[in-house]
Amino acid sequence: MPVSDLSRIERSVWIRAPRSRVWRALTDAREFSRWFGVEMDGPFQPGARVQMTCTQETAPCTDESPKGIVVFVEVQEMIAEEKFSWRWHPGMPRPEVDYAREPTTLVEFRLEDHNGGTRVTVTESGFDRISLTRRAAVFGENEAGWEHQMKSVAEYVDRTPR
Repeated sequence: MPVSDLSRIERSVWIRAPRSRVWRALTDAREFSRWFGVEMDGPFQPGARVQMTCTQETAPCTDESPKGIVVFVEVQEMIAEEKFSWRWHPGMPRPEVDYAREPTTLVEFRLEDHNGGTRVTVTESGFDRISLTRRAAVFGENEAGWEHQMKSVAEYVDRTPR
């Protein structure tokens, strides 16, 4: 069930593949780039700051084209085939936002065996730390974005070799 209290977003998807395959789709930079729609400047590893440049022309969360937009993630934790997390600034980047002062949100992917496949749950929390003037907008953008991305990773794993 989706959580929508403007402090956290939670979405789950069941993928007909073992955890090892889903883990690779989530944490291998080449595979992640394909289904997430970004180019990355390096691999995911704990402590890394990874630059992602959007390659998509359209996004489910905004009328603006996200192509060329740059975001950074700071990888927090990677527990093989169980948990992968990062921090980032949510929503579409805005020139008026002082990102040095704005708190980040925490994105966590959790994997578990379920019905002969893998259940992936993504939770993004910390929206309650974002200023009231931005909170609803970035929450809405990311809520739509995670809905799209969970479908995207499931479709990607389903159509690519195990």
